[in-house]
Amino acid sequence: MIDHRLLAFEAVLQEGGFERAARRLALTQSAVSQRVKLLEAELGQVLLVRSKPVRPTPAGRRLLPYLAQLRLMEAEARRALSPRQVDGPLRLAVGVNADSLATWFIGAVAEVVRDEGIVLDCVVDDQDHTHALLADGEVLGCVSTRADPMRGCAAVRLGAMPYLCAGSPDFRALWFPQGLTATALARAPAIVFGHHDDMHEAFLLRNFGLDSRRYPHHVVPSSEGFMAFALAGLGYGFVPEIQARAHLARGELVDLAPEREEVVLYWHHWQVQSPVMARLAQAIGDAAGRALGGERRHPARPG
Repeated sequence: MIDHRLLAFEAVLQEGGFERAARRLALTQSAVSQRVKLLEAELGQVLLVRSKPVRPTPAGRRLLPYLAQLRLMEAEARRALSPRQVDGPLRLAVGVNADSLATWFIGAVAEVVRDEGIVLDCVVDDQDHTHALLADGEVLGCVSTRADPMRGCAAVRLGAMPYLCAGSPDFRALWFPQGLTATALARAPAIVFGHHDDMHEAFLLRNFGLDSRRYPHHVVPSSEGFMAFALAGLGYGFVPEIQARAHLARGELVDLAPEREEVVLYWHHWQVQSPVMARLAQAIGDAAGRALGGERRHPARPG
C-alpha cells in the first residue's frame, strides 16, 4: 500500500546503502536508485547523502516520521480489513524516559496493550532527548520535557514529576552529620543517571555554588539501579518521589533536602492519529494525570 518509492528510500536508509537495499527488495541496484530519484524529483529535494553508509539529508530526516506514520496506518488498515491474514501483533514504537517507565507508564498502557493485542517497542532515553526520536521517525509518540511540538504533531501536558534528594540513613550519618553543606557535598559520592542528567549539578550550583561536577559521583543509567545504589548506601541523588514513597515510609531512605525538583512532562503525538495510537495517548494522559497529581491536561499548540 505504501508507495514503492518510499519503500526504496526507507530500505536504503535501513540497510545503509543501495546494494543491500536492492537485495532486500529483490530488485536491481539501478531500480532502487531510480525509485529514490523519482521520489526526490517529485518532492523537489535531495533526500539522501550518497555516502558510506548512506544517510538522510535534512529533508530526508523530516520525511522519516511521516513514513513511520504511514507504516502504522497501513498496518492498522490491514488489521481492520483482513484480521485473519495479519501475521503477528501490531508493533508500536514509543519513546519514554526511564523514570516514567519504572513508575507510572506501564500501568498507563497495560489495558490498551492487552485489549488491542499490540506489542510495544519502548525506546528509552532521557526525557530531554526523546523528542528527537519522534523527529527521526524512530517512535510514533514520546514522553518529553519539551512543550513545543514539531510540525504536524501536538503535545499534551501530562503533569509535573517531583524529585527529592534522598539517601540511606547510614549514608546521611556518615557524610552529612551536620546536614547538607558545601564542604560535605564536595566529598560525598553522588548518584547521577547519565551524562545528560543535569538535575543534580543544577541543584548544587544553585544552592551551594558547586559546579562542573566537581564532586565524586556514580553514573547509573537505570532507574532501578539508581534506587538500588541509594538503598545500598553507596551515594545520594534525586529520585522520583513516586518511586521513593514506600522506601521513605519504611525508613530505608531519608529526605535530605526540603526542596523538590520538578520535571514537567508532555506526550507528543501526531495530530492525525491512528485509532490505536489515539487510544494509547488517551490512556497515557489519564494515567499520568492521576500519578503525577495534575489536573486534566489540555493539548499544547500544534506544531
